[in-house]
Amino acid sequence: MDAVAHGRVVLGAITAAGGSVLALDYTAARVGGEHFTDPVQRVLFTLLERYASQTGGIMSAAALSDLLRGKQPGTVLMYEEAYAAVAARPVELHAFRHSVAQLRELAAERATAETLAAGSTILLKGLQTGDGREWHGHADAREYVQAGLAEAEQLGNTSDTPEGNVATEGDAVLGAYAQAKELRTRSAGRPVGVQFGLPTLDRYLGSGLGKGLSLVVAGTTVGKSSLCVQAAWHNAVVEGRDVFFFTTEQHRDDVRVKIVARHSRLPKFGLPRGLDTLKILSGDLTEEEERILAWVLDDLKTGAGYGQLQTVQMPEYCTVPVWTSRAEALARRRRPELMVFDYLQLCDPSRQQSRESKEHENQSGIVKSSHRWGQTAFHGHGVALLSPWQANRSGAQALRGSGSFSIDADMSQSSEAGRTASTVLSLSLPEDDTSHGRQVPLVLTVEKNRNGARGAKFRVTADYATSWFTDRVEVSDDPLDLDDR
Repeated sequence: MDAVAHGRVVLGAITAAGGSVLALDYTAARVGGEHFTDPVQRVLFTLLERYASQTGGIMSAAALSDLLRGKQPGTVLMYEEAYAAVAARPVELHAFRHSVAQLRELAAERATAETLAAGSTILLKGLQTGDGREWHGHADAREYVQAGLAEAEQLGNTSDTPEGNVATEGDAVLGAYAQAKELRTRSAGRPVGVQFGLPTLDRYLGSGLGKGLSLVVAGTTVGKSSLCVQAAWHNAVVEGRDVFFFTTEQHRDDVRVKIVARHSRLPKFGLPRGLDTLKILSGDLTEEEERILAWVLDDLKTGAGYGQLQTVQMPEYCTVPVWTSRAEALARRRRPELMVFDYLQLCDPSRQQSRESKEHENQSGIVKSSHRWGQTAFHGHGVALLSPWQANRSGAQALRGSGSFSIDADMSQSSEAGRTASTVLSLSLPEDDTSHGRQVPLVLTVEKNRNGARGAKFRVTADYATSWFTDRVEVSDDPLDLDDR
């Protein structure tokens, strides 16, 4: 069987007999549109993924026709016939799994052949790639082929089999532990994984934020977006990780200035309170602050060991497939370890459903599809995905100290937000702020931590002008202990 035949089997397993979300999830975790050589199959698979992220179900033939409304009649007929053909008969489970694996294997073979051919071209006459780079000679050919073969290996890696006996897979566990231990040693004892830059919280979370979705929940203007800026800056500058910061609520220029303001708090610049974000945006810095701003910007550009922190502007109410596709494209140049999305609630799976549906079913779909994407993104490597989330009215009251916060009942728009996310942190302001946003006394609570302890509360101080957060006390497993410190 060739790739087209295997594509028919895979799409048939997803669409036949009313459709199978499990089959789609299994497939999406292992292959992407690039694995389908037939362009019609590629489009059908993309539409199936997009429809599932919006509705949580499998796109029917009627739904496909609705999506194609307004297209040329010939185009509509082509896709309708292709859908009918793959959905015509059920597929055996073993055949489905085999075809998924074969799609990966064949994609790896194609990528390997293309890479080797390009390497020969570089040796013989040189090659200009789409990014404008000129490749010539043996050294360039070797670099190009090594990178291409690594990508081909990722395309065809089938080590993530869907079944296995844990008792006989101990070597894989030991291997993962050895790798984590080596990374910990290389990082001078710092915890491995995505951090917030708050030592007590980072120690409490242990291995940091895992792959998939984590949420920072709070009421309006309490600092959830600022904490995400702090996490993005810390991981890029202090930890040397690559970070993508996607923004819909704010303009990219504003996010960029917040990152600069946070960087200005480093002791070497000699400004204990840093550069105020608002003063930068309004052009109201002193001459001395302007000099330091130039120093800060130069340091961000040339600082040794810093990771890349890429800010990405997305349209308001963009869909999950839109921003995940953008992330996948950007990651072809450099794959991030952390992605911040400010903020996920503004995503709009479907403009054509009712308001009630958008506020419930669709928000649930956004959370589930985002979490699933974070776990399987970038050819299975995954990424830590962090986003602010709004508390509803009862949640905001609870976070002000009038009750107990619940991730099931107090998170705005969707109860699935707290249930799906791997980690949920809440921010509350239990006492008055008399510092005008420069030394805000907050309490940060680990409401959920799927891979470790939860329930601890931390006193932190925030400076909204520079998106800076710092510890005030050590971790407490007993919330009542906070009042006694």
